Amino acid sequence: MNHQKFLCGIFGFPIAHSASPAMQNAAFRALGLEGVYLPFEILPRHLEKAMEAIRVLNFAGVNVTIPYKEKVIPYLDALSPEAKLIGAVNTIQNKEGRLIGHNTDAPGIKRALEEGWGRSLKNANVVLLGAGGAARAVAVQAGLSGVRKIVIINRSRRRLKNLILHLKESFPKMQVRGFSSGDSEARSEVLEADCLVNATPLGMSPMDPEPCPPRDLDPRTYVYDLVYRPMESHWVKEAIERGCRGSGGSSMLLYQGALAFKIWTGHRPPIEVMRQALMECLKG
Repeated sequence: MNHQKFLCGIFGFPIAHSASPAMQNAAFRALGLEGVYLPFEILPRHLEKAMEAIRVLNFAGVNVTIPYKEKVIPYLDALSPEAKLIGAVNTIQNKEGRLIGHNTDAPGIKRALEEGWGRSLKNANVVLLGAGGAARAVAVQAGLSGVRKIVIINRSRRRLKNLILHLKESFPKMQVRGFSSGDSEARSEVLEADCLVNATPLGMSPMDPEPCPPRDLDPRTYVYDLVYRPMESHWVKEAIERGCRGSGGSSMLLYQGALAFKIWTGHRPPIEVMRQALMECLKG
């Protein structure tokens, strides 16, 4: 039995939907570690106090989810190279009172996509829906993975423009294009995609519109939805009915969470234990 104690959690608003506590607490139990992982719903006006509480309460670290992946950065002491390149943080490590921001979403999405798709991202033509914190992680990982071309489709022109400029500066060999949602040219880009990733929250509610019409998909396209609750969104189901291969976001959640566990504890994460706990939570 290791007597080091680990207090961890997740900051977000809202947070009730998170499945991270189930898999992280299962990992602590499996390794015999004295640790707990709790969900914290943080109101926007309390974010600064919540960040200081990480130090005051001696958290090992926390995950960060919507809407704080970019907003926490001013309160951190340092960023990992990946988090700095992405401009968003999903994992905070408390290292002797210094708060260090990491981004495990990026390597998590790489492993999830390549595992589900069955091929490397290198030289692929990727279409990305969204330009927020999660989308930035996907886009930067695309550049790091040698993607040939990435097309980003987003409602906000400002976010879209900023992300495109960042990618062109960081990955000059990767073709980068961007379109506003509903642009007629965006439809043809979706049709030509090897891999299509939804990095918007659309699909978390049954009342949400589809991220893009399934009729615009080519059956050879691999579709991945970062939404993990429900495990398979209506959009993914329709894409599969059209002939596409598709997956929900539980695998990315698993792999980014496993990397966060390693950062906080220094222990090798029990992936299969975490996967089983996550699946049981999502099915429940």
